[in-house]
Amino acid sequence: MLRRILTLLAMFGASAVVVFAVAPSANADVCDVDEETGEVVCEDDDDSDEEDEDDEDDTGGSATCNYNGRDIPCTGPGGSVWSSLHECWVGPSAGELGEDLPPPAGQTNEDGTWHVCYFPPPGASWEYTWVQTGEEATIDPMVLAQRAVASMDLDPIQIGIVPESGPNRVGLVGLPVWMWVASPSDDTFGPITASASEGSVSVSATANVSSIVWDMGDGTTVTCTGKGTPYADHFGKQDSPTCGHRYEKMSTYQPDGAYQVTATSHWVVEWAGGGQSGTIEFDLTTDALPIRIGEAQVLTQ
Repeated sequence: MLRRILTLLAMFGASAVVVFAVAPSANADVCDVDEETGEVVCEDDDDSDEEDEDDEDDTGGSATCNYNGRDIPCTGPGGSVWSSLHECWVGPSAGELGEDLPPPAGQTNEDGTWHVCYFPPPGASWEYTWVQTGEEATIDPMVLAQRAVASMDLDPIQIGIVPESGPNRVGLVGLPVWMWVASPSDDTFGPITASASEGSVSVSATANVSSIVWDMGDGTTVTCTGKGTPYADHFGKQDSPTCGHRYEKMSTYQPDGAYQVTATSHWVVEWAGGGQSGTIEFDLTTDALPIRIGEAQVLTQ
């Protein structure tokens, strides 16, 4: 047992305690492998200010798994992956650790492989477990979720705005500006669902735009939670009921004499499969659209 522990520690590094990365989760713990006992020890992560700040900046993704009714990280020591089938984090193979273990009775080396199996606390420890070839324990559902998102071929929105963009189009200082999603589609606003599979594992993901941040080019941003309301002539000088702005200065002294407007859509993807579930978040931003703003001229006699 001690020789196996030392082999594991040599593989992960020479530090006294081996720390592994955990996907962000509200209830997930930070887990280490104890050098002397080989046990997996988890400590509450909620009081770490530094990691909380990192989570706020993270727009990649997160995953949580369930064990005996509580959330645990889906990623374990050394990048091991949680297996709901084996109820442990499945890590490196025995061969990778220099062990030459015979397969179980009735099995061959083509049928599967011995892998390290880390058991969550309490009473956490590890042992070798036989993993069948193609079994879910060797497949990371998060990777499949990312593949599903990539297959959606998502795009930034098409900007709808009044005043319109164009060399002969000029809005006026103080008048309402209306912004909306023009011609919304599944791949620009959602919802859109896709799946990805490998071996026996299949993951389904559904993506939606949760909000749009409009950079108006004058130093202000406007966050809208919906598609916005398309402008129509009968609205006159009313403010947009859902997504609007007012410019306070002319755009004359801006580059090319126009405010450069962009719209950044924030996508939220909920995915599930392989005994795991999680969220992936990311942003898509449009090209800048020039909007010219002038002042009304008052004529006197």
